[in-house]
Amino acid sequence: MKYVKFRTWIILVTVVLAVFFLLMYSGGERGTYKSAQPITDSVLTQTYPNIYEAISERDGSLLQPYLTHSNDEVRGQAWRAFANTSVDSLGPFINLAVRQNTAVSWFGISQHEMNKEQLRRLEQRWKENPNERPGISRVLGQQGDQKSLQLFLQYSDSTNFESKYHLALAVGRLVAQFDLTADQQLKVVQRAFNANEDKTTRAYLYGWYRGDASRLNPVVQDTLMSRWQVLGRGLSPEIEQYINKMMPKRTTSELAIFYNGEQRLDSEVQLSIELAKSIGEVKLTDQNSLAAKMLLTNANTHVQVQTLKSLNGKLDRNDGLYNYITGTMLTNAQLADPVWLQALATSVNIDSVLADKYTDRLGSIPQENKYFTPKVLAVYEKAKGPDAYLNKIEELVGSDTLKTMYALQSMNRYWQKLSGQEQAEPHIKQVRSIVFDALEMGDRGVAYMTQPLLENKQLFSNGDFDQINNVLSYFSLPADVEVYQVFGSLYYDRFREQARPVIDSLAAQNYAPLNRSLSDAGWDVEVPETVEPNFRMPNWDRLWELGRHPVWTLKTEKGNISIEMNTLSAPATVSMIDSLSRAGAYDGVPFHRVVPNFVIQGGDIERKDGFGGPEFVIPTEASAQGFVRGATGIASAGTDTEGSQYFVMHQWKPHLNGSYTRFGKVVDGMDVVDNITIGDKVLSTTWY
Repeated sequence: MKYVKFRTWIILVTVVLAVFFLLMYSGGERGTYKSAQPITDSVLTQTYPNIYEAISERDGSLLQPYLTHSNDEVRGQAWRAFANTSVDSLGPFINLAVRQNTAVSWFGISQHEMNKEQLRRLEQRWKENPNERPGISRVLGQQGDQKSLQLFLQYSDSTNFESKYHLALAVGRLVAQFDLTADQQLKVVQRAFNANEDKTTRAYLYGWYRGDASRLNPVVQDTLMSRWQVLGRGLSPEIEQYINKMMPKRTTSELAIFYNGEQRLDSEVQLSIELAKSIGEVKLTDQNSLAAKMLLTNANTHVQVQTLKSLNGKLDRNDGLYNYITGTMLTNAQLADPVWLQALATSVNIDSVLADKYTDRLGSIPQENKYFTPKVLAVYEKAKGPDAYLNKIEELVGSDTLKTMYALQSMNRYWQKLSGQEQAEPHIKQVRSIVFDALEMGDRGVAYMTQPLLENKQLFSNGDFDQINNVLSYFSLPADVEVYQVFGSLYYDRFREQARPVIDSLAAQNYAPLNRSLSDAGWDVEVPETVEPNFRMPNWDRLWELGRHPVWTLKTEKGNISIEMNTLSAPATVSMIDSLSRAGAYDGVPFHRVVPNFVIQGGDIERKDGFGGPEFVIPTEASAQGFVRGATGIASAGTDTEGSQYFVMHQWKPHLNGSYTRFGKVVDGMDVVDNITIGDKVLSTTWY
């Protein structure tokens, strides 16, 4: 009996302790998460706040003591901050990077423009000092010129994998900027396939993948094709994605049929999206039509949508694919809304009556998810005449800011495609009325979207300036700087003389971001020295409680996405996310931007459309780590403009490296990331 009581007490104590630790170390209850391994190193806890005092002034001289700090993590964070901090003279910092010769010091240097003398000096060091090549390759890949590219093509580097990779990426970056001879192109292709490492192969080919592969010499294309065939189909979907983008006519059907036969087409989402894009580049032969049919039945929504987009304008009534789309896809009530909408948009090119046939579903979809409004309007653009179409736009404008923004974008496209006869006076009058009604909403996103229409001289004349300019009374600096920037450009192009007093008045406020934009637009205004940004500083005590690598989980409508954060690399970002998450600010906020094979973007806690954010900014916290698949970053409109919006990478995009904050990487839920569509919501967030 005593034993039973004792055992009962043991169980009770165990349960109490378990509950205690669950509450203590889990984020199920907002704000209660604390890491079991908090950051306690006094060097870090005492020095990091001082680094951020220097960052708050963006003064390189204030950062300099930390660039030589004895602690590796302090020194590394100082170099990362240096990447986005201007300096009067780069030379001393290059010398310091040479002495330290670390990846992070070279990264910090790589984000700064260089003069010819500095480039030539680094090129000489690259030749003479193999141990410096990885870092110098990183710098020259970002800042180098055609001579740098010639150097890299003249010399190979077999020092080690890291060195070969950074050389390959430098070549890939520079190839996108400069023309190569056929022999030079051939050398790049041969090096790419001799690398025996997928990452390095892709780095060499990245310039052509992202840029214009049509510049490839036919002989080089043949070599590229033969080297890929020797490599073997199916061994590297990532490389095959590149090959397909570069040579769609020669590879699309072959790859689609092969991967479908291997039952891997559904799982290789990035490759499938690339193949779907390539359908738009090829003739619909029997083989390519078969490939398109396979992609139309893919499990991923984005693959289906992209395939339908690529088929736009390629089908006729007698085409088997058209019959499949209209007879099977459009009649399927269970088909995902974005797929169904694109199927209808593709079909109405051939039979506009289909839009009337499916009026009910077409009207109900944007009521359930307003982020699908552009796809609905795309159907109307193709199926409706000017009277019916403009009446539909009139219904949308004023009903909702997001729908109004979409309506204005659509109307601009529609107007450009109308014939001269259709751009008649009654329609001009109606478009003008719609635009002025939209402007009276006094919304920054809506005002921004009116610019292309206001630039149209057929629609608006000099006599409209006062009515247009009155709209600016709704806005203020700095919150609505985007509106003033876009109107500054509009005024210079359309209303230069009339707008001069307005521009002078705005410029007199000496707001550097606006004045710089006005100057770039052509206005003769004084651009003040950049004012120190008023950053939101981290809550350091709370930050140390989170530990080095807390895991932030987004509970979305499609499933959970877990992101392992890097507290010491991006403390301002992690602290901001922690504060907003504990306040529930991210709950119910949708992914407002989804670009397949690029990013999903969400976190606009103010407007939910990409034009909003919190009432603060945080500094750019650039990272030497690349934007690989699953990497997470903070959206920005330029250095030190970051707020609450975050993005997750679908795949590797090295051109983003150094320009954006990278705060973590997805450790679970990439299948969810691949399936997120625009408008999908984050239900809640939590820490683990």
